Amino acid sequence: MIREEITVTNPSGLHTRPARILAEAAKRYESSVIIAYNGREGDAKSLLKLMKLGIGPGRTISLCCEGQDEKEAVSALKELILRLEE
Repeated sequence: MIREEITVTNPSGLHTRPARILAEAAKRYESSVIIAYNGREGDAKSLLKLMKLGIGPGRTISLCCEGQDEKEAVSALKELILRLEE
């Protein structure tokens, strides 16, 4: 398992549109992709579970990937999260 700490730079946090983009990207990987925030975890492949985390702008999250393509997944998804815009 690989874990990366990431600060969400999108001024609106992970609201519906950016969360949908992240969920769609996470589905491309075979590895499990979990986002941990504020003591809770959610499957990054599920828009609903990402939305329930309530991740606002400037918040630090943990991106956890485990599986065959975990290195590629964590690298690509971290970059995506840092590039998300409103």
